Amino acid sequence: MCFWDHWQPATLKFCEEMLCGPIRQPANSFSNIGFIIVGFWILWQERKNAWSAFKLMGIATILVGITSGVYHASMTFFWQFFDVSSMFMLILLALCFNLVRNKLLSPERFTLVYSLLLASSMALMLLLKGPSGEYIFAVEVIAVTLLEYKILRSKVRVSYHYFLKAIGTFIIAFIVWIGDIRGWWCDPHNHYLQGHAIWHILNALAVVFLYRFYRANPATK
Repeated sequence: MCFWDHWQPATLKFCEEMLCGPIRQPANSFSNIGFIIVGFWILWQERKNAWSAFKLMGIATILVGITSGVYHASMTFFWQFFDVSSMFMLILLALCFNLVRNKLLSPERFTLVYSLLLASSMALMLLLKGPSGEYIFAVEVIAVTLLEYKILRSKVRVSYHYFLKAIGTFIIAFIVWIGDIRGWWCDPHNHYLQGHAIWHILNALAVVFLYRFYRANPATK
């Protein structure tokens, strides 16, 4: 019996083969260090500021790195749930930022609405199980993009330099993610570099661009 065999297995499968030890997918596990570095970098950038949603962005990014790392180390549903939940924490910040910037949400209600959206997303994922978390996350990404498009159509002066970099990086990462899942390029015995590991690294970079964008175009302090 392997280290994690008594846990409920994850619902997603990736190219990297699962080893029997405590770290079942080394490449996919350790590549999450990028999120942790970016998260602490954001907190360092915000060190002189009072508590804000930007500091929460740093904490959420660190949690993505930790939970995703343990998820791929274990390949269990328990840690898959918390991995995707930390992804919700991050994308829902962007969603609430854009709701405020579209004047659809008051800054005073930011924390309440954010908390309700996060709790609802987590509950829905737990209820539906399977790969539902990834689909919920995709819907939230689309919502963020549509709300940003609404701002663009309103002709408000906004610099989209970093936003376009974030979207472009995420699109490339998503293509790599699909390729890894579907086996377009796959060497399961390579525990140093995997398509899904590249997905992690590119998304950590996308978070840097998102932080830069929202810092330049703040919705709330």
